[in-house]
Amino acid sequence: MMVEMEMNEEKMGFDSLFNKTVEFRNCELITYEKGNVTVRTLVNESDTNPYGIAHGGYLYTLCDSLAGLVGYSLGNYVVSLQGNINYIRQAKVGDELLLIGKTVHDGKSTKVVETQILCEDKVICKCSFTLFNVGKVKETPQE
Repeated sequence: MMVEMEMNEEKMGFDSLFNKTVEFRNCELITYEKGNVTVRTLVNESDTNPYGIAHGGYLYTLCDSLAGLVGYSLGNYVVSLQGNINYIRQAKVGDELLLIGKTVHDGKSTKVVETQILCEDKVICKCSFTLFNVGKVKETPQE
């Protein structure tokens, strides 16, 4: 069942979702196509935990926000219903991270998106998200 919500397109457009979102403050959009989004960023000092490695919450937030962009690329505003992350390797200050998001399921009311973060072609973490559609994007998302 689709939830009917009033969306402010000015606040909910691609520019707002990517360029003005705190999670993407240091990110560069690499690819943006229907169902697939790739972003690059660097780990900063403010992104680390007391041990000097990228904080798990920071990595999870990047993946969750990326999953939302993938949902948007499919023409829907989405919110996360469920998220699961596996941390595999650490990332340090100055490491360049490549964030990759891909659609697994594009349903009418839900979507499943897998994301991963790589550093020098090695997996840092992998995530899976179930997203709930809360509205349709009125304009075709930018590609």
